[in-house]
Amino acid sequence: MFKKIGGVIDLSDKVIAEQDSEIMEISEDKQHPDFIWTWKSNVRGQRSSLWIPYLKNITKIKGKKSHWLIAYNGGEIDADLGKVDFVMFYGLAGDLPIAFLDDLSAHGICLMIHRRNMPHPLIMYTSFPTDLNDLLTKQILYRENNIKRVYISRTFLLKRFDAFTLIPEVADRGSFQLNKAKDIVTLRTVEAEVTAKFWKKWAATLNLENFTRRSQHPVAVALDACSFFMYGQFLRWILFHKLSPCHAFLHQPSNYPSLPYDLMEPYRYIFEDAVAACVKKGFQGSELSTKSLDYLKESLEEIVYVPATRQNVRRKNLIHGAVLALRAYLLGETKKLILPTEGQKNGGRPPQVSYKLPGEVW
Repeated sequence: MFKKIGGVIDLSDKVIAEQDSEIMEISEDKQHPDFIWTWKSNVRGQRSSLWIPYLKNITKIKGKKSHWLIAYNGGEIDADLGKVDFVMFYGLAGDLPIAFLDDLSAHGICLMIHRRNMPHPLIMYTSFPTDLNDLLTKQILYRENNIKRVYISRTFLLKRFDAFTLIPEVADRGSFQLNKAKDIVTLRTVEAEVTAKFWKKWAATLNLENFTRRSQHPVAVALDACSFFMYGQFLRWILFHKLSPCHAFLHQPSNYPSLPYDLMEPYRYIFEDAVAACVKKGFQGSELSTKSLDYLKESLEEIVYVPATRQNVRRKNLIHGAVLALRAYLLGETKKLILPTEGQKNGGRPPQVSYKLPGEVW
């Protein structure tokens, strides 16, 4: 993943000596653990997409055609634009050289500038997109197809119900009803009934009084704060993989960024468990929200095993993986929508998925 820079390279009056530098290069078989890049699929040789957090500066590398040294908050990367199809600058703080933009245009690379919880980022195309088989088209077509839309929405909710261990019998009956449902309205009705029973049991387990999920109870406020934090994580990867955040399958209408809430369904237990843990520790009022967010962030850094891809990754990678899974299904790389979830190692053949989660821990 890392390569020493041989000799000395003159970067427009900036000299980098071999003994001082370790610069990442795009690799076909490895990814940076913090998702600095990701591949379209696990097929070797495809062009990659770059996610650059908090850009510092960009400098042309002399003697290497279409290579640019991109310095960001945390390191540097030698980016060969011949191997790139998309670049996202997250939390842009530096300047963008015109020559770099010209080189992006020459290679047909789309540029996106995004910040946290920004549903409508700045997007720069080298020309108007003309591919009628692109991902956004697939997303809209699947959304308009009732059978596919119900299937995708049902998959999200079935994984959500799997986490309802407090009400196993109710969750099982709900899953049975979901599998029979033929339309989105029925799915939502089943979800509302089962979820209402879950919250009642959840509150009773924590000895909460006057708690309802949509109230201004401190626990409900803490849940909202954690939900909003995870929403931002989902939004980042939805935009990065060029999906529309406003074209969801379960949630309606399409005049607000609702897709993050679709994808969040199977993973809500992560922040619900964080809040529950802080309630049990006795935190109250506004401090409950602060401590719950701290606990959530720590939980997202914990290492879990993902049976679908047979990988050990940090829990935060499930968020990115959910977007990768939806992307693979929409593009027809997988016949089923197989969401990555944490579990235990077991025998047998794993499901056939076309994606790998970034940030694998060995």
